[in-house]
This record gives sequence, structure tokens and C-alpha cells, in this order.
Amino acid sequence: MKIVALVFILCLCLGFISCKKQAPQLPSNKNLVADSSSVSLLTINQDLARKEDSLLEKQVKSSGKGFKKSETGFWYKIDQSGNGDKIKGKVSCNLSYKLTLLNGKSIENKTTTIKFGKKQSTVGLEEGIKLLQLGDSATFIIPWYLGYGMAGNETTIPPYTSLIYHIRIQNNPVSE
Repeated sequence: MKIVALVFILCLCLGFISCKKQAPQLPSNKNLVADSSSVSLLTINQDLARKEDSLLEKQVKSSGKGFKKSETGFWYKIDQSGNGDKIKGKVSCNLSYKLTLLNGKSIENKTTTIKFGKKQSTVGLEEGIKLLQLGDSATFIIPWYLGYGMAGNETTIPPYTSLIYHIRIQNNPVSE
């Protein structure tokens, strides 16, 4: 009887030990230690973005034109209000815009159709358009990190360049 009780207790102990949930295994291509060069680059880019935000804030305040800062980080001002719904979801939108550098140099002036979510425009412009409705005209000041970034555009926009979009939504958005 003692042997049966001992075996039973031993089985219970082994059962409790074997039921312990193990920690998930990390993939072999992931390091637990942060790469020092990646951390340095991230810190440098965050510092550059903070400096750009500070410069843009000074420029906006000195202009006295009533710009507001979005949650995403760009500045905007509705120049003329329209009368339609705000642009939502995956839609195409016809718009005209004038793109300039902060110093006023004109880069582009055109009418186009933008399909949201298709990476046809910069993040800042797409986020800005989502604030608009049919007939709206607005001005967006897009920092470089929401525009063309560290690389710029091959032909017209230098790296680390913030942009000003003067934009007008021309017709109702079309659902995709």
C-alpha cells in the first residue's frame, strides 16, 4: 500500500511539473540585445524630427495665419470650407494642388486623382486630405518625415525638405 501511495504521489508531482507552461521560443533571426547602430540611427532621426518640428512651429507662429497641428505632426489651415462629407475609407479623390518649398519656390502645380492606401502620395498629404470635404481648400505644411523623407525625390525635392501644399478637393470621393 505504501508503494502504491508513493507511486501515486510521485505521478502527481511529475504531472504538476510537466504541466508548467514554457516561455515561447524567440525566432533565431531576432536578437534580444538592441543593435547599437540601429539605436544610434533612431536617436539621430528622432532628434532631426524634433528640430524640424521646432522650426516649423516657429515659422507657423510667426506667419500668424491660424495653422493647427494635426495628431500626425503636420500643420494645416482650412482656407475655404466646402459642403460635402469628410473623406473616409478607401476612396479615390480628384484634387488640384500647388506644391512649394518653405522658401516659396514652386515645385509642382497639377490636378490629379489620388487613391488612398495605394502609396500614390506622401503620408502627410494623404492624412491631410482626410481632414477635408468636397469643395474645401486648405494649406498643409508637411515636415520632411511625413513627406519625401531622408531621400527626397530624385528630381525636384532635396532630402530632409519640408513642403507646403495648397490643395482643393474638386469632386466627391469615389468609393473603391
